[in-house]
Amino acid sequence: MNLLVQIPSIVEKYSSYFQDLFSQDGFEYFKRFISGLIVSENKTIEGINRLFVLEPRHQASANKFMNRQNFDIEALNTRRVSFMQEHPSTSFKPIPATKGGGVLSIDNSLLSHYGEHFDGIYRLWDYVNKRYTMAHDLVTLYYSDNQTDYPVDYKLWEAPDWDAVAIHFKSIGVHINEQKWEKRTEEPKKWREYMRYRYRDYNYKKPSVQEIYKSKNHIAIDLLRKFKSQYPDYDFPVALDSGFTSPMNCEIINTELNMTYVGFLKDTQQVILAGSVQKSLTDFVTQLKEEHQKTGKVFQKTTIFYKGEKKTFYAYCKNHNLKNYKCKQRLVISFQKDDLSDTPRYTICNQLSWYASGILTIRSHRWPVETYHQEGKNEGLQSYQARNIEAIQSHIAFVVVAYSMLRRAQHDNDLLSSIQQLLHIEVNGTLAFLRRLMKAEAVAHFVKYILNVNTFEDRLLKILRPFFAQTAYH
Repeated sequence: MNLLVQIPSIVEKYSSYFQDLFSQDGFEYFKRFISGLIVSENKTIEGINRLFVLEPRHQASANKFMNRQNFDIEALNTRRVSFMQEHPSTSFKPIPATKGGGVLSIDNSLLSHYGEHFDGIYRLWDYVNKRYTMAHDLVTLYYSDNQTDYPVDYKLWEAPDWDAVAIHFKSIGVHINEQKWEKRTEEPKKWREYMRYRYRDYNYKKPSVQEIYKSKNHIAIDLLRKFKSQYPDYDFPVALDSGFTSPMNCEIINTELNMTYVGFLKDTQQVILAGSVQKSLTDFVTQLKEEHQKTGKVFQKTTIFYKGEKKTFYAYCKNHNLKNYKCKQRLVISFQKDDLSDTPRYTICNQLSWYASGILTIRSHRWPVETYHQEGKNEGLQSYQARNIEAIQSHIAFVVVAYSMLRRAQHDNDLLSSIQQLLHIEVNGTLAFLRRLMKAEAVAHFVKYILNVNTFEDRLLKILRPFFAQTAYH
């Protein structure tokens, strides 16, 4: 039932934590939008506005709230992270990841839309579906430990203005081919390709260009810098996928930020062996497997514990020089099968004395951000239909708040108990189940409103409890 006669209990309990960030009217829209993201199937502004049957508001007012963004998104995000720190199960845990402590990870996700009339949308390559798509690109800094996980910070990537980049390069003495410059409007594709190469070659040598355009890698580093500035007492390791594992990123994380990183390598990466011999990781692992067949000692059985589950790997772990990396790296090559027949994974770390188990534990904590992006899309992360960038940013910010409220609710025994007493349903606490519970709760409150007669209320609620369960479990 997509009707609400009151704010869902999860939102009602937690929304007051954010109240002072909004005007009185804005706070009502905030609660409505968070409620709609949790309960509604239609997570657009229009769909959410239609939910509230008792106090309907004009659609134009809801649009104005989202479009004008009369609240501070940065302050909202900072408050959200503080909100998560108030419960021991969702707070940052400054203990080693091998003992259940926290890990940060960086990932990006395409928020695809049809049409070109969205501010900031760009034609991007979709690595999952192997095609180009019109999309926004969201870069997320994510926190994970054995009890919880949630976004810490995020930022939308902004498409480059290659003309502006070229003008800046010229002003600081970086050569730009004049013939390509003159033909940039006639041959835009060639111009973009040329400028990508120039940018790739000079964006770190001439960092002032980052004021004109920041790549996803720059955004990732900025998010880490910001985290270190806001939370100096926390020294979490950072897990990077292959798209963010680069010599420059690793160098900055290691030397400037003084953080531990665990990165994924592609099999084309060159490892430098004795006598300066270079081999791709694909060839190197073939060599190691041949040695293992003879000795049985190259890949060691390694056990880790991740979010309460025991996982077993067969891992090679030694320090190596890698092409284009300034410092030695702790290289872990791991298989899941004892006969080494599955696809190997290549992991590096800047802690040269760590065991494979610790490195693989941290690597495992990168997976929740992938899950979050997928679940987030299903629950509204890319459901916006608003065209201007302020409304898009507001929508994403509220999705993150709704997600965090649900994460917090998973560990709120008092709240879960009150919901269970109303619906007489055993609560298992998964996010998907909590969303369905809020839908069932909405049905219960709708029935109570319709009846509004205490004599019949308890009897009818008892009759309808199987319906509540059906709503929650399906």
